[in-house]
Amino acid sequence: MSLLLRRPAIPPPNSQSSSVSGLQGFNSLSALASLNFESTGTCLSLPAHTILIHEGFTANRVFVIRSGSVKLMATSAEGRLLILRVATPGEVIGLGALSIGAHYRITAITAGLCIVKSIAREDFLTLMRDSVEVSLGVSAAMTRDYNSAILTARRLGLSSSAAGKLASALLDWARMNDLDDSPAHTSLPISFTMPLTHEELGSMAGLSRETTTRLLSKFRREGLLDQVDEQMVLHHPNQLESLYC
Repeated sequence: MSLLLRRPAIPPPNSQSSSVSGLQGFNSLSALASLNFESTGTCLSLPAHTILIHEGFTANRVFVIRSGSVKLMATSAEGRLLILRVATPGEVIGLGALSIGAHYRITAITAGLCIVKSIAREDFLTLMRDSVEVSLGVSAAMTRDYNSAILTARRLGLSSSAAGKLASALLDWARMNDLDDSPAHTSLPISFTMPLTHEELGSMAGLSRETTTRLLSKFRREGLLDQVDEQMVLHHPNQLESLYC
């Protein structure tokens, strides 16, 4: 039997796995800091396609993802959309813009049913002022955002072929819980949930829907991946990685 690396599936809406202890960058808060963080803000249950933050609008709050996933996108002057990445439970959306009082540089839209915590800017800044631990957590979370931006730039700017861009997008998605160490070389299959349409995956890779569909079919024929519904398996991640390295 072959070994299989499996990325944890997105938890159901009633999951509590993304409490403070599960927040990316905030997992070392003291009991008091955790209590203050948990008691701040309002939890919301939101349907798919709900806009959390809108590019160009004043950054007046952050959103903590409790369950579900959120697409982070940028738009061009012509209205073209680029999916930068998909945020998962434990992530805090809107930190960068909020911390400096700027406008949001991205649009964030729920990919399905989500539970999020909404925290107003002044309340979040108060948390940061009152707790060095929260401030350090913000720094760590923003570092992860920076690492993710580097992966996106690398995917779009350094991959010379369409196959390399798509391979990079697939591997980035598969390893989205390990951004600090990505890309990690492995020959073991990786299984993960891929809820994006071909058009959305193409947007993430900077490709058309037609090119994305053609390349996915090619990867299947070559034994590099399989997909049943939203479950995708990358059989030879190192071979995919060789397409853009």
